Amino acid sequence: MRDHLFGAAKAGLLLLGLLVTGPVAAHEVGTELITLRTSDGVELAAAVHAPAGPPPRVAVVSVHGYAGNFYTGVQGHLPRALARVGYLVVVPNMRDHGRGPKTTPFEANRLDIAAAVDEAAHRAPGAVILHGQSMGSNRVSYYLAETADPRVRALVLTAPPGDLFEWNVRVFGREAAQRTLEEAQQRLAEGRGQELMVVDLGPLGKALYSAEHLVSLRGPGTRSNPYRNLAAVRVPVLIVQGTGDPLVDWQGVPERLRASARAAPRVDVVTIDGADHAFSRHRDELAAAVAGWLRGVLGSRAGPGSDD
Repeated sequence: MRDHLFGAAKAGLLLLGLLVTGPVAAHEVGTELITLRTSDGVELAAAVHAPAGPPPRVAVVSVHGYAGNFYTGVQGHLPRALARVGYLVVVPNMRDHGRGPKTTPFEANRLDIAAAVDEAAHRAPGAVILHGQSMGSNRVSYYLAETADPRVRALVLTAPPGDLFEWNVRVFGREAAQRTLEEAQQRLAEGRGQELMVVDLGPLGKALYSAEHLVSLRGPGTRSNPYRNLAAVRVPVLIVQGTGDPLVDWQGVPERLRASARAAPRVDVVTIDGADHAFSRHRDELAAAVAGWLRGVLGSRAGPGSDD
């Protein structure tokens, strides 16, 4: 495996690399609102951002994080930025989107992502890139580890939180985090898995989780663990993290993720100085980092608009 570690200044250099590998025109972008249907019958709202002109050959599926949706935060700016340089981007809601009660197991998001990948591959049959923001990075890593979907050519993780139980230990301490998990496990064992619990998420506020949902995120056998999932990933991986992100361990998590992706042909880490969790004041740097990296990984023959 070839490992590449980029510092903060390299985000700008990736944009230079994008220009060196060939000029990329800025396209007008159209947005279409669609409804996806999963294999288990769940309907999901989604947006498709597409550049004007010939249909792209490469699509990106961009997956939101906890309490997110297809139109706010990073999903509100990065997808359109990628469409402007020639990618078709499908941005779906997950079934547990928004700030309402969370009652479905983490594993169900695999079906949501599958529906979005099917849509993306239908519209742009050359290749699909998976992108996850925040907890969306756990979702897309799990999807790829579980399915080894051959249509997916690369994985992009932005502001990844790492293991979700460890995140809670970092915020609340091990004793409190373990106590919350054990309460949910007890309810689940008693057949009360759909009962709602008020869960303190620290800087994210309070939320209503079912016991089943909480255990699926944090339990010892959780499929949300990105370190285990990345060990099964065999496509190039990009990790982008801001140094001003108060929600995650921005120094430790990216390096652990990089080390976990042992089977990936390359893993690149880009840090953006001062960027917060949503890259709200660093949108251009984020777009440059992702677009430049994709251009380098896919090459001009497999890039947007290619006939190959």
